[in-house]
Amino acid sequence: MKYLFIFFITSFALVFPENKPQRLTPGDTILFVAPSGYLKQDRMALAKTRLEEQGYVTLQAEDIFRQHGYLGGTDKRRADEFMAGWSDPRIKAIFPGTGGYGTTRILDQLDYDIIKNNPKILIGFSDITGLHLAINKMTGLTTFHTPSPMYGLGSKNNLSPISDHFFWQAIAKNNPNGYIIDVKQFDLDESMITLHGGKGIGKLIGGNLSLINTLMGTPYEIETNGKILFIEDVGEAPYRIDRYFSQLKLAGKFDHVTGIILGKFTRRASEPPDDENSFTMMEILEQYFSHLGIPVLANFPIGHYKNNISFPIGIMAELDADKQIIRILENPTK
Repeated sequence: MKYLFIFFITSFALVFPENKPQRLTPGDTILFVAPSGYLKQDRMALAKTRLEEQGYVTLQAEDIFRQHGYLGGTDKRRADEFMAGWSDPRIKAIFPGTGGYGTTRILDQLDYDIIKNNPKILIGFSDITGLHLAINKMTGLTTFHTPSPMYGLGSKNNLSPISDHFFWQAIAKNNPNGYIIDVKQFDLDESMITLHGGKGIGKLIGGNLSLINTLMGTPYEIETNGKILFIEDVGEAPYRIDRYFSQLKLAGKFDHVTGIILGKFTRRASEPPDDENSFTMMEILEQYFSHLGIPVLANFPIGHYKNNISFPIGIMAELDADKQIIRILENPTK
């Protein structure tokens, strides 16, 4: 059994060798793309200006503001634009302008060998979770769950101070010994909740809950064994979050995780109010995660929230739910 275990670990390492992009430095070229929803010109122009003021070069296709229904272009056009960034040696980082909807329509049109052999920084959240999970599954490349150009760099007030700090910490700083994500050091009014204490170590994986569930049963289905799972969503009533968690539980996705980080699960103002018999969102989280016997941190500022803290996907981390901190244990970039 001992030798079988060693063989398994060795085989896994051969299939997924360390694959990290080069960190971003001033003078590098960033490509804006629209692999999901269509982009807003004013927000993208503001993001472009702010990046160029920091010394970065930005490129974008002439037709980047195209629209095809609620999508940022046809499936073929969005896939071609996305792949062009991985094939172009000038490009150091690929910045999808926004999420919305559409990445799952192009996952089977991407060339994962090209992506694997040309590691670059990929950022984004929300619907971009589809790209993060597929690329992680098919290539092992480290990507970054971060604010986007339209909802972050292109927002009127720019990134919040904590979002700005951890965005550049993840993709532009040299962290030979990793770094610590400690929200409390920023003196914010954040009400994180420890649903279960303890420490857990594993690679970070996750993203938007609805995208995680959408990819179940596909070649890009999330792998959670031995990993720290982070999940967030927005605009969903408690019963729908309950349904999503139920599916993941039945699929065994919580059985062998080493820790769980739950986002805010904020609601849109247009979301109908719960009836008097509804569980609260926190009650749903407690029902699924407080009795797993692993560290679980809830109300963490990530994803659809003003303080959107960046996570490097596929990087070893330690979750200390008692101290409510996350230690990134290795350099996310080369």
